[in-house]
Amino acid sequence: MDMTAIGVVVVTRRREFFETGFSVLNDVRGEVFQHVEIDADIDYAPAQSVSHPVYREACDKAVRFLAARRERLAIKVIQADSLEAAFDKITAAPTQGGFQIGMLFIDYADPLYDGISPQEIDEQLVSFHARLQEAAVPAFCSSFSTAVFTSPHENRIRYQPMEYIECILPSDRAVLQTELLCLWMDFLELSYVNRRAKTDTRGLRRNTLAGFLTGFLSGRAGSDWLGFYFTGSLVSNLISYFEVEANRLGALVLRGPSEHSLACGAMANWQLYKKPFAVIVTSGMIDEFRGTLANLREARAKGFIVCAENRASQWFAFQGTISRDEDTRAVLQARGIPYVYMEDAENIAQDLRRAVALYDAGQGPVVLLATQAVLDAGDELDPALFAPALDACAAAPDEAMQDVLQDVMQIINQGPERLLWQCGPMDEEELALTLSIAERAGIALTDSLTHPGSVPKYRDGKRIPNYLGTLAVYGYSPRVYNYLHTRDKLNPQSQQCLFFMKSKLGQVSTPFSEGRLARKLSIVQLTRNAAHMSPFTDHGLVMDYRSFLRHVERHLDVSPALRERRCRLMASVPDTPSDVASKLPATPMSPNYFFARLNHLVEKLIVERAYDYTGLYDVGRCGISAIRNVARTRRGFSGWYGRALMGDALQATLSVAYTSGTNVVAFIGDGAKGLVPDILPSFIENALNYPDRMRKNFTVFYFMNGGHSVISTYQERILFNRTSRQMRLVNLMSADWEEDICGLEVCARTLDSFDADMLAEALQKPGRINLFSVVVGHNNEGDGISLATATGWQRDEMQVEPAAVADDAPLVV
Repeated sequence: MDMTAIGVVVVTRRREFFETGFSVLNDVRGEVFQHVEIDADIDYAPAQSVSHPVYREACDKAVRFLAARRERLAIKVIQADSLEAAFDKITAAPTQGGFQIGMLFIDYADPLYDGISPQEIDEQLVSFHARLQEAAVPAFCSSFSTAVFTSPHENRIRYQPMEYIECILPSDRAVLQTELLCLWMDFLELSYVNRRAKTDTRGLRRNTLAGFLTGFLSGRAGSDWLGFYFTGSLVSNLISYFEVEANRLGALVLRGPSEHSLACGAMANWQLYKKPFAVIVTSGMIDEFRGTLANLREARAKGFIVCAENRASQWFAFQGTISRDEDTRAVLQARGIPYVYMEDAENIAQDLRRAVALYDAGQGPVVLLATQAVLDAGDELDPALFAPALDACAAAPDEAMQDVLQDVMQIINQGPERLLWQCGPMDEEELALTLSIAERAGIALTDSLTHPGSVPKYRDGKRIPNYLGTLAVYGYSPRVYNYLHTRDKLNPQSQQCLFFMKSKLGQVSTPFSEGRLARKLSIVQLTRNAAHMSPFTDHGLVMDYRSFLRHVERHLDVSPALRERRCRLMASVPDTPSDVASKLPATPMSPNYFFARLNHLVEKLIVERAYDYTGLYDVGRCGISAIRNVARTRRGFSGWYGRALMGDALQATLSVAYTSGTNVVAFIGDGAKGLVPDILPSFIENALNYPDRMRKNFTVFYFMNGGHSVISTYQERILFNRTSRQMRLVNLMSADWEEDICGLEVCARTLDSFDADMLAEALQKPGRINLFSVVVGHNNEGDGISLATATGWQRDEMQVEPAAVADDAPLVV
């Protein structure tokens, strides 16, 4: 590109830095640079470069390269002591046609800039180039057109700047000379000399698929959707345009350390907030989503997953999953995951119409397998593709369902005395109706291992008296066990009935065997999918839960006497840990002790300081213990959902931390932590892009008990075997540290005792990330790991008949 003059901006207050750069420019002037003009505030003198064999080699190659060029360029060097002063000089001086600001060399090794972060420098450069654009000053703006020299630093984290090349100022002048020369020649080659490799300064080229994803999701959800990506060569252009458009539309675009982490983030945000999503990954990475892809399908999550793919006719493409030997489409079909193979750019509109139809069918995320031709296409699309779907009205129950509804209403209104509802995920209206009906009818409520907090223990700071705890294959609460059992035997079917709401009553739902479910329990089940009706169900309702609740509300007629007996039965089961281990401050701490103390602290904060949080629970003993023992204020996300994949909850924290309106607390075992990448680097990277989203508190408890504790309990308590090597894990202890990173206070500590005052402060402080490694031991006592633990010697003796409970009896917390 022939230019009349290239502006080279040098920001420095130090004479030696400027003179070193000037000597380099003199050494390679030759025929290409016809004229060099200097505008400097520094009182400099021409200086000879330092002779060094590496520098001489670089000079020889640079001169030879430039001598072969036909371009003739003029250079104007503008020196100032700050970017602001440089801008004033640039805009004050008259320029001839063809003048353009080219390379920037910035000297921030000055003590004045000690402690300046890459993020702050990026922001300064973005502002500088924006002002040049406003002033109509042409400027070549790219990450390789600016080099910033800083002093050596010992920061705990390091990340790539977006707007410049990072350089540590060398103490050897010969090294600095050579580095400056290489930076200058790289800039010339990538911008002005090599036409084929030059950057397109006209901005991003339109991308058809990115335009569809951002336009469609914005049409359906406004700005309340999420973008995720993991980069790759084939999808890099798509991602660039996608991110710009998503930011323009106000949607969050979040990253993670792996493709799997993106699926976890999409999963958690769909379950908690019903946020649709788009996930973009490169070739062959459909396999990296692990079983979370099946979990997304099971949750009927709405979104698109874009995977780069090869042409079907291509001969064994690198990373391709469609070839003569395999076909990933068959795998997707076998898993029941909707997909569209987009091979030809000419058929994009047709393929996307099919994708929209699959999206609206609500059978899970739609996978788009797109070839490079499709990924790089830049055509406009028909706006009709973005039209919102017609709302589907809930169908009224048919005649057969009316009969079942009548039977269910008789159970609710006339007995038995013990009614327990296990509730699936609910929106605010459903939760309010459920709580109202439960209070008026004397119905006991539970949440589940897969949907903890669907019914929380506290709402708006107040205790929900009908909530008894969790019912699940693991982690069921002692109050729930004692409510359903008398003298450790299930109460007769005539005395109690279990309701499973928005559930397919899978094995994860209860600790009971199939035989007990079929013969010992009276069961009502509600689901929208008839194929999910279990063989154990006595009264099956295939309908919308909200419609059911409204029907119950209209026909609710429970006598005061029956309601009183039901409430007495709920109040008769104590809400305090009965095991001795929960009271014993042994070293290492037992999970029982830690979680009993933590729950006491959390409940105190909820009642006295309106503490509110979203919990994330990973697969493992301590995740179970947290679900079972620590009071919740709202729905959380459980890694036990679907495939029960260790590490899913930990990876989901990367996005939930930025989408949750509350504090976030994650409970992660050492097995789950070791299975997936460290979250902190990606957490910080997201914070760089969305600093205002982390004004809350984010706490991760990593529990280190040195083994796969659930499996150990199964071996020791159920099979009566010894623990073996297969259950052992190795924990590496790290030194405590605290640091301010990108405006966030990060605190990493190892906890071998329970410090209530420290934790109370740590859990509430906004803008703080707590990474707490909790040293705990392994035991087989309690926490609902199996039914065998419900009858241990440490539990309190239960009353056979419930005593009368006064209406004003205080809650035990």
